[in-house]
Amino acid sequence: MKTKFFSLVCALLLGAAFTSVSAQSDNGVKMGLFNHLSVGVSASTLGYGFDIAMPVSPYLTLRGGVDIMPSITFNTDVDVDVDVAGYSNSYSVNIEGDTKRTQTYVLANIYPFKRSSFFLSAGAYFGGAKVVGAKGQTDDPQLLNLINNYQDQIGVVIGDYTLPFDKDGSVTGSIEVKKVRPYVGLGFGRSVPYRRIGFAFELGVQFHGTPQVKDKNGSINDLISASEADDDFSEIVDKLKAYPVLKFRLTGRIF
Repeated sequence: MKTKFFSLVCALLLGAAFTSVSAQSDNGVKMGLFNHLSVGVSASTLGYGFDIAMPVSPYLTLRGGVDIMPSITFNTDVDVDVDVAGYSNSYSVNIEGDTKRTQTYVLANIYPFKRSSFFLSAGAYFGGAKVVGAKGQTDDPQLLNLINNYQDQIGVVIGDYTLPFDKDGSVTGSIEVKKVRPYVGLGFGRSVPYRRIGFAFELGVQFHGTPQVKDKNGSINDLISASEADDDFSEIVDKLKAYPVLKFRLTGRIF
């Protein structure tokens, strides 16, 4: 399925690249092979961003950029169920999440009609594998004592994974996805505007598969508890198979 998808994208790009490479618009601006350059700023569900774009033809524009998600923190209480050496109890640990993330991308905008601003977009995002960082600390003396004696059997359960405690009662990890993520979308607006200033709107989706939970050393940890976790982090792991992208861009043509 992936091979067919990328083959279709390549066919569309090649077809657009060889169609009317130097065609001219009504206001005299020619969208030819890399003969113009625009820069843009954006706000989206990926944070704020910057990009550059160049036309290949009136039907195809290439653009690349970076999206930066600022550091937004949130807190959730996670239950830690302990069942060791005949002792069973449940404790609550506060975990802080952080959404700080930076991604780069290379995309192609395909315009089906020369005079239309409607476009289809395809490409990939790179880097920014960490979706959410997580850290917490317990000061409960009873839980600390259990951690010191049964560290390999006690952890914070997130989805189908667990984050182990350090001896001091701290826990650190992250929810991560693939480093290379295919993207498709559609929108309205020219990445390289015929006028000096333009506006674009885009709606798409980033495919990154099932997120994984990793500890501070980058290790993937299997579930060590049969307990069902019920917290914000577990919901992210269970439900976030793809990332929706809603983006608004302000573009300016330099030449």
